[in-house]
Amino acid sequence: MSVKTYPQASLSELWFLSYPLIVTMASQVVMQFADRMFLAWYSHDALAACVPGGALAMTFGSLFMGLATYTSVFISQYYARRKFASVTVSLWQGILLAVLSSLLLASLTPVGNWVIRLFNHGPQVTALEIQYFTILNLLGGFAVINNALASFFSGRGKTKVPMYTALFGNLVNIVLDYVMIFGKLGFPEMGIVGAAWATVLGTASMTVVFGTLIFASKTGKAFKVSRLAGFYKPVFARLLRFGVPNGFGFLMDIMSFTLFTFMIGNIDTISLQASNVVMSMQPVVFTVILGLGVGIQILVSKYQGLKRSDLAVKVVKNACKIGYAYAGAVGFSFFFFAPFFVGLFIPASSADAAEIAAKTYPLMKLVSIFVLFDATYLIFGEAIRGAGDTKYYMYVMLFCAWVLLIPGTWFIVYKMHGSVVQVWSWLTFYAALTAVFMLWRFLAGKWKKISVTGN
Repeated sequence: MSVKTYPQASLSELWFLSYPLIVTMASQVVMQFADRMFLAWYSHDALAACVPGGALAMTFGSLFMGLATYTSVFISQYYARRKFASVTVSLWQGILLAVLSSLLLASLTPVGNWVIRLFNHGPQVTALEIQYFTILNLLGGFAVINNALASFFSGRGKTKVPMYTALFGNLVNIVLDYVMIFGKLGFPEMGIVGAAWATVLGTASMTVVFGTLIFASKTGKAFKVSRLAGFYKPVFARLLRFGVPNGFGFLMDIMSFTLFTFMIGNIDTISLQASNVVMSMQPVVFTVILGLGVGIQILVSKYQGLKRSDLAVKVVKNACKIGYAYAGAVGFSFFFFAPFFVGLFIPASSADAAEIAAKTYPLMKLVSIFVLFDATYLIFGEAIRGAGDTKYYMYVMLFCAWVLLIPGTWFIVYKMHGSVVQVWSWLTFYAALTAVFMLWRFLAGKWKKISVTGN
């Protein structure tokens, strides 16, 4: 049951816990890129449909994934206190919640199809969006269950297991993308439907790997996984109490940003293309910080379980060193070398290249500032969530997203008829405000008194 140890709350402990999480998220970016590349080769309509269809499926699943992922916080605290039976009980409550969430998620599919028809992207694209979304959402429970199963490893510091599992699942997805979209190796040509099934089967293959590693291994026997299976109300209730606000806050963040991108499309085509160029650089900016954030959450939870808030603070200080060094380097590059990055997406020979680039350069300047605010939000936000302060996180995201970001963007686009620079300036202000709220809450120290697992 031992794992390789590093000095408590050290920079090395945080890094070696976090880098597999960063690789995991990077592999998902590669998988998404492969999905879109194959669909672009197959049909422009299929490419146009997969982006909004996939974004909507992600939005619908975010609440449930945020809930299932919080299982790792319970496992981290119990494992730190060497309460191995409670680790297994927490795992089972996470699995039960994930299964129930999967059924609820599937039942929301007609709602998603209604939303797709509401945006009316044209009859051909709409039909493809519905096909793609329906498959992803009906079987999206595999991804939710994987979040609960992965928590058994990440909560104990074994983040390489989810990394290798994700790499395997994403490889399966990419291979199946090719053979199912284009009809290779005896498969029928399925187009966007094949892409959806490839994603589902790749995700399901990860479920099989996680299940095998948990239920058919020495570790599973050591943790008495089969013997302790079942419903345990006290832990289940506490997981709901802390996990639901965590998932709901995540949902607010994802949903508001999705609506933000949709509203930009109503400014003009050139502005939308400029914004999309900046959006396309997001994986470079956020993959490292997001992976680091999950590592922060696990370690803060661990030291809170040991009643060592001083070490939790030390973890966050080390996270600031990594996070701000990376965000600062990215921001510096975007600010001073914007033409280079823009040129990767807008060849000089393409139509309207000069006009698109002219609108993109100011956005790059804003993003160079945005990344610093977002790093602050993620570092301190993940810290307080790891400590159990999930209701505060939920309230902040509810206020900032639905009182500020969405109404403000709507007013700029539809009433002021403002520019894309004004819209992105408003988004940067939103990022600054969420950063201030999370930093203030962390410094206030109320999170130190929260007990996630109770006595």
